Amino acid sequence: MTEETMLFKVIMHSGRDAMTIRLMLLTATALLISSCDTGKENANGNSSEAAVSVSSTADEEAIRGQVARWLELVKAKDAAAIAQLYTEDGAVMPPNTAIGKGRVAIQQTWASMMNTPGFELTFAPEQIVVSNSGDMALDRGTYRLAVAPSGKAQSDTGKYVVVWRKVGGEWKAAADIFNSDLPAGGG
Repeated sequence: MTEETMLFKVIMHSGRDAMTIRLMLLTATALLISSCDTGKENANGNSSEAAVSVSSTADEEAIRGQVARWLELVKAKDAAAIAQLYTEDGAVMPPNTAIGKGRVAIQQTWASMMNTPGFELTFAPEQIVVSNSGDMALDRGTYRLAVAPSGKAQSDTGKYVVVWRKVGGEWKAAADIFNSDLPAGGG
């Protein structure tokens, strides 16, 4: 029988007044709360939750580093290098066109987008969530796009989701999907 069970039985069977019973219940509650394990300690004496938090923070910073690299490559219009930011079986899913699966198709998709006259793209994560296992992450954010396909400047804003996967210790985009905030038909 646990200490908590014994204490509960003593409280229930005692003929004490209400104040004593309340005091005993508070004591029992304090014992229960203090006996709860909110995070196991690792070899360094730190809770595992703290270790996950530190690891998640480092992983989030690594992903933000990949996003910064991606933005540099977009400015340089380097579709081949952008394709290398994806997993080998990765996919890019732009609106109103077919999915680009694998690095060759991803490179072609990015090259086609970046070859549009007046192409300028920026994007920024609003939320990055790293899985507890530390091998997958979700990056949700917004983008701004400018193009001038017929010499007439057009702009768009939208949102995106990138699913990141850690491959060989490096974060790679496994799935990348985005869509416009504009109504269907461009407004």
